[in-house]
Amino acid sequence: MDATTLIGKLKDDSPGGPLDRLAALSVEQLLDRPVGGLVTAEQAVKVLRHGLDGWLESKTAVAALTRLVDDAVNRLRTDQRTLKEVVPRDLRHALRDVVGRPFSPDKRVVLAIIDREPTRELVRQLLLDAILEFGRRVSSPVAGVAKGLGAFARLAGEAVTSRGGAIGGLVGAVSGEVERQLEKRAVEFVDAALAGVFGQLADSVSDPRRATEAAELRVALFDGAMELNGAQLSRELMNADVPGGAEVLRAGLRRWLASAQSDAQLHEAATAVLARDGQRTAREVLAEAGLLEAARAAAHEQLRARLAEVVGSAPFAQWLAEVMAS
Repeated sequence: MDATTLIGKLKDDSPGGPLDRLAALSVEQLLDRPVGGLVTAEQAVKVLRHGLDGWLESKTAVAALTRLVDDAVNRLRTDQRTLKEVVPRDLRHALRDVVGRPFSPDKRVVLAIIDREPTRELVRQLLLDAILEFGRRVSSPVAGVAKGLGAFARLAGEAVTSRGGAIGGLVGAVSGEVERQLEKRAVEFVDAALAGVFGQLADSVSDPRRATEAAELRVALFDGAMELNGAQLSRELMNADVPGGAEVLRAGLRRWLASAQSDAQLHEAATAVLARDGQRTAREVLAEAGLLEAARAAAHEQLRARLAEVVGSAPFAQWLAEVMAS
């Protein structure tokens, strides 16, 4: 068989053809190699750093992201369908089932997440506003009494001017003093109650006896999100300033990559992964994750396409002719 005939056979990339079988053979061989034999920690770090550096230094990265967001906004702006109508029914039901599963996180974890100064200040202000508004409504009869006493003091006349002045001053101060005392007491009450409020929030989320209620809340939130339509989502995308966020992220990653710790941290993460799974084959790791068939099919398709490019090139034909002639 000469080189031309062989190349003709190799160019046949039909299912079950020579090129197809070569790609399948190569993929199976790679799947049977230990993960640690496919890539070392140093190589993983190099690939990660190279990929991050490429994106961070790219002048078109944020511009491309901006175009993607703009395109999405323009498409969504005229789309009045809700997410419920867009997301496939089976996927929607599966996601709803996931968020609806009873789950009770550790109370310490919940508190570590929610009991932060900005959250505490927000809850504090909400509680304080509610208490003060309630207090003002309750104290409004007192203000009415104060006005009545003030009028009575004025009618007392000159005979009781000194007393009337004292009474008027006292009565005029009642309303203001009530509000000052109310605000002072409300602030003290709210500050004292905050720890209990966050504790009760954490209890309601982490108590196994209320896991079903928490699941119902998550499902309600999910159902609410599914009712959003394209126009609403487009407004949120515009308000989110995704390109601006990308710039902030890029600046932060630049600082981290330039730091002395980045290489060590990347190496530590890669080493940990390889220490756990390095001796296992890629086939085992992917099968455990439920990704074996998808990964095999994707790798097969990509490798077959790359092999077809190589086999169909003039340099390959020249190389094969030289090999067969030697």
